[in-house]
Amino acid sequence: MPKLFNIGYYDENELRNEGFKFIGKNVKIAKNCTIVGCENISIGNNVRIDAYTTITAIGNGFVNIGSYVHIGTCVLLIGGSGIIIEDFCNISHGTKIYSKADDLSGEYLVNPLVPEKYTNVVSGCVTLKRYCMVATLCVILPNVTIQEGTVLGALSLLTRSLPEWSIFVGNPARKIRKRSKKLIELEKELLKDNTK
Repeated sequence: MPKLFNIGYYDENELRNEGFKFIGKNVKIAKNCTIVGCENISIGNNVRIDAYTTITAIGNGFVNIGSYVHIGTCVLLIGGSGIIIEDFCNISHGTKIYSKADDLSGEYLVNPLVPEKYTNVVSGCVTLKRYCMVATLCVILPNVTIQEGTVLGALSLLTRSLPEWSIFVGNPARKIRKRSKKLIELEKELLKDNTK
């Protein structure tokens, strides 16, 4: 197998020595990811984070990732005010999740190097409840919750919280239909099989 393009993954044994708040079992993080603030990051069991993903959780920020979560390539998680990703969620390639964002109205300066009294940073935890799916190249802004089982379709912009078991798409995101709950039964089968 060629080594030049196969950068590989760190496993949970290697990651436990890097100062994470918590690392579960069967965790794999691509070796070319950028992670800042490991002490504020918790990762459950059966999680894979793919290449070129960046996760930041500095200061009072945090990122909590549940179990059976996949985070695709080139994802950005800015956890300055917290990001919670519950079990059985998926975040596809190129998606950006911001728990802090600058006020772009022109009424304030923007930039993390400007003292706080000259800025008006919008902040708030972003939460993805169980079974959420965020498709390719979405942008999620601060202080929103995607309720259980909801999908955000590709290229969507999310600025408000979404109800459960629905599919949303667009800029701004709008509901296109309900989502099946059959996957709850599949989870039960999976967990039963894993105890055998």
